[in-house]
Amino acid sequence: MAFSHNYLLFSSVLSVLAIVGNGYVWPSPVLDRMESIMFQQSGLLREGFVDGVSPCGFGTNIEGRQNAAEWVRTAFHDMATHDAQAGTGGLDASIMFETERPENLGSAFNNTFGFFFSFHSYRASMADLIALGVYASLRSCNGPRVPIRVGRIDATEAGPPGVPEPTHDLDTIVSKFASMGFSKQDMIQMVACGHSLGGVHGNDFPQMVGSDSVEAFAHFDTTFANYDSAVVTEYLQDTTQNPLVKGPNETNSDLRVFSVDGNKTMEAMADNAVFQTTCASILERMINTVPSNVALSEPLSPLPVKPITPKTTLNSDGTITFEGFIRVGTTERNDTELAVTMQYANADGTTSSSNVIEAIPIRAQGGSGSGIAGDFNYNAYQFSAALTNGISQFNVSVKPSSSGIEHYDNEGHGFPYRDDIIIQEPQSCLISTQPDGNGNFNLTVVAAVKEKLISTPTYLQVIEKFPRQGVLIPGLVERKVEMKAFQDTTFGYKLLSGSYLLPSVSWLTEYKVINGDSQDDFRSTGSLTDSCGPF
Repeated sequence: MAFSHNYLLFSSVLSVLAIVGNGYVWPSPVLDRMESIMFQQSGLLREGFVDGVSPCGFGTNIEGRQNAAEWVRTAFHDMATHDAQAGTGGLDASIMFETERPENLGSAFNNTFGFFFSFHSYRASMADLIALGVYASLRSCNGPRVPIRVGRIDATEAGPPGVPEPTHDLDTIVSKFASMGFSKQDMIQMVACGHSLGGVHGNDFPQMVGSDSVEAFAHFDTTFANYDSAVVTEYLQDTTQNPLVKGPNETNSDLRVFSVDGNKTMEAMADNAVFQTTCASILERMINTVPSNVALSEPLSPLPVKPITPKTTLNSDGTITFEGFIRVGTTERNDTELAVTMQYANADGTTSSSNVIEAIPIRAQGGSGSGIAGDFNYNAYQFSAALTNGISQFNVSVKPSSSGIEHYDNEGHGFPYRDDIIIQEPQSCLISTQPDGNGNFNLTVVAAVKEKLISTPTYLQVIEKFPRQGVLIPGLVERKVEMKAFQDTTFGYKLLSGSYLLPSVSWLTEYKVINGDSQDDFRSTGSLTDSCGPF
C-alpha cells in the first residue's frame, strides 16, 4: 500500500513502540516521557503541560481566545486529513504544514504549536502532544478523561485537504466524515463534543459573527468555560446563540449536522452524564485515527513507582555516584508518610545485604505533586549514593507507617540500570557564549566507557533541530559522531570525548552515548554548563 505522507522515523524509538502492547515496563523512552508530561502537572517534578489550558477559560490574554477549545480544534483539523480506505493521514501533525489553507483559518493552530514547542522532542512527537492536548483541555474544563495512547509519528509534509467547512452543504460534510471513517451519528457526536468549548472569532469569520473586529467573539454555548452538555440542551430548547446554528443559512453547518437524523442523537446526549461518556468515546476515536502503518500503545496509566532522571557519574576515586528521584503514587493512599528504599545489584549481578539506598523525602512544595484534576497524586523522594561495585539493576520498597512493606520490581524485570557507559556531565559542556561564524554552539560530551567496549566504536548521538519553511515547529534529525580517547583511568573505564557543532535552534535538545547494546541515553543539553570541568 502506498502512503501519501513521508515520516521521519527513528529506529530506536520504533523498536520500543513495537513491544508496548506487552505493557508499560520501565525504561521505555517514549512511554516514560509522555507519561511524565501527562501525569506530572503541579508541585514537585512538574511538567506544566496543563498551564496552557488552565483555567479553562484561559486564552493567552487575548480577548475571546480559549486555548482549550483551540487545542481540541487542532486535533480535529489534523485528524480530518484521514482517508480510512487508503489508510493514510489522520492525527499525524500534518496540520503544521496546512495552516495556510482556507479550511484552517485563524491563528489557533500556531498558538497551539507555540505552547507545545517546548515539549516537542525525539520522545514526544507533535502528534502525540496534539492528542494529549485533548485530554488536558477536557480535564481542565471539568470534562471526562480521554484515554491516551502514544506512538504517533509526525508527518513531514501536508496531507490532502479534507476538513469540513461551515459553507459546505450537508452531503459534502457527511461525505467528508465518511471518508475519515465516521458515520452520521459519529459526526453529530464529534461536532457537538468539539463545540462544548470555544466559539467563532469575528476577524476570521465576520459573516458568522457580524463583525470583523478582533474583539468580536460568539460562543457556541453559554457555559464555554465548562465542558458540559449545554451546547446540546440549548440547541434542543432553541435558546442557543451558537453562530453555526443561528447564523446565516450559508454558514449554519452545526444546524445541518445536528438535525440530520431528526435530532435523535442530540436528544440522547442531552443528559450531561451521557454527554460526558459519549464525548470521551468519540474523542478517543478521533485522536486514535492514525495512518494504518502506525501502532499505538496501550492507554497510558501512571506507574505506581517510577524512577525519574536517574544518572551515574564516575568519580576521581573510582566510586560511581548514582542519583535521581523515585516517584511514588499516593492517589489511593490514606497514609502518605512513606519510607522508600532501593535494593540494587552490583555491575556483575551479585547482591549484598548492604546494597541498600535510602531515598529521602523532598520537603519542598509539601513533598508532593499531582496530575490534572486529581487524576494522579504522588510523593517524590531523592536518592544519591556512592557505589563501589557498580550497578546493574534495582528494586524499590515502600513502607507506609500503617502497613507492611510493598515491593516493586518493575513487573518482575527489576529496574535495569547498566553502568557500561556513563555520561560525565561535570566534564561535558555546551559553550553557547562563543558561537562560530554560522551561529553554532560547541557541544562536548565526555563519557566513561568500560574497557571491554573500547574495541568497538562509541558514538555521541545528538537530536538536532532544524527550521522548516513556513512551519513553527522545527524538524528533528539524529546526528552521530564517533567519540575519541580522552583520558585513561585506573578503574576499568576510559574517558572518551565527542564534540558536535549544534545549531542555535538546537541549544535545548537531547543526546545520548551508545556502543552496541550499551548506552547512557536521553540527557538534556539544558543540564550542561558553559565550561567543561576536569576529571
